[in-house]
Amino acid sequence: MSTYDPYLKNSPCGVPSLRETLEQVMRQVEYHCFADPCSRRIDPFYKELCLVIAEVLIVDPVSDVKINGSIMRAHVVQEVYSQIHNEHVCLVFKNFNNVSTHVFNKKAYLRTALYNAVFEIESGSVNCFNCLD
Repeated sequence: MSTYDPYLKNSPCGVPSLRETLEQVMRQVEYHCFADPCSRRIDPFYKELCLVIAEVLIVDPVSDVKINGSIMRAHVVQEVYSQIHNEHVCLVFKNFNNVSTHVFNKKAYLRTALYNAVFEIESGSVNCFNCLD
């Protein structure tokens, strides 16, 4: 009997591991673009965001995930998360750095922020454009 090793390329049942999914997410969001041009260093917060995305993507699609206090089917959240790209992660990073209160449940906050970023990126752009008129 073998035990599950999260660092294997695939779990025993053929589901991608967290590591493999994290690598896919890092490609999806163009992780390398987050590097500081001078130091080539990437803020660890970006990797944390990628881990949150990867964790949601490997959850059983018929299970439940909590987003903004509401219980949602994982497959719905996974569909939204599959649309997350570089600009969504940048938006969450920027907004999180502007939060003026203490975030007690950081992972839950980030799950919701990433989910909402997919819906907000376009409306935010439209709102900024309308403010210029």
